[in-house]
Amino acid sequence: MKNKITVIFLSLTAYAVFAKAQVPVREEPRHVPVLQNKYFRLLDVRLAPGDTTLFHIHSTPSLFVILSRATTAWQEKGKEWVKDTSVLGRSWYRSFTPDALVHRVCNLDTIEFHVNDIELLSSYQIASDQSILPFDVLFDNDKATAYRITNISAASKIIENRGPIIAELISNSLVYFHDDLSGAEKQIIQGKYLYILPGTKFYFTPVNEKIDMVLFEIK
Repeated sequence: MKNKITVIFLSLTAYAVFAKAQVPVREEPRHVPVLQNKYFRLLDVRLAPGDTTLFHIHSTPSLFVILSRATTAWQEKGKEWVKDTSVLGRSWYRSFTPDALVHRVCNLDTIEFHVNDIELLSSYQIASDQSILPFDVLFDNDKATAYRITNISAASKIIENRGPIIAELISNSLVYFHDDLSGAEKQIIQGKYLYILPGTKFYFTPVNEKIDMVLFEIK
């Protein structure tokens, strides 16, 4: 009996230590690396209702996009919880240098909380005279430009000679990506991403009259 109690105590102690542990964001179990190359690491973050992440460390310049509407709370280590309601399609950039962030997130809602965290690993060095694409600009800095496409005619414009691009479909069940040089066609499903290689000549066509996409172009 004594041995059994000892085992239970040690197990609970180990769990408590694990629960308080802080890990790099890429090692946090709910931040799943789904695509990595020399330019970026894309973490697909899905948090079930009632679930809470481990404390994790953001220390790499990163792009973010919200892919679901959910009520959440986040806690920076050593501070109080802050309640928040996610806005579908909200996108932002944070350098995390030198202000590394250690925090955890809890899903207070009855639906899944879904966000993509794109860690920027190296630059592409596009031409200094590169023009802004013909879409709405969400932000533009020395690391990346973020665009939002809500106009079908804008989506159908042919784009070419650009840097690495990550396309995220915010709403609309399906959008087709067309490679104008090879003739290849790919589907982008709502809540999913598509990586577009540098130099690709492309355009999009939605399956219905509405489109809402976010494009991140890495510089």
